[in-house]
Amino acid sequence: MTASLFVTGTPVVWSGRDPWDAEAPGPDLVHAVAKPAVDGLESSVCGLLVTATADRDWSADPATARCAECARIADHTGGGVAR
Repeated sequence: MTASLFVTGTPVVWSGRDPWDAEAPGPDLVHAVAKPAVDGLESSVCGLLVTATADRDWSADPATARCAECARIADHTGGGVAR
């Protein structure tokens, strides 16, 4: 498997006004974060704040539900995204 230009990121929980009612934005989707990235908060390629995992390549688990916009961008730039 070849490495992509992206790492995997998961949405950051949105606290809003009431931290007890915090919900992650959107369903259980993963997002693409452009490399280089370090573990921690990063902006995904679609603009969402996510928790990035630097050693988790975007193309590592093609069965995972992906953000449509991140998949489009990663596929367009040669990120090797399976849909």
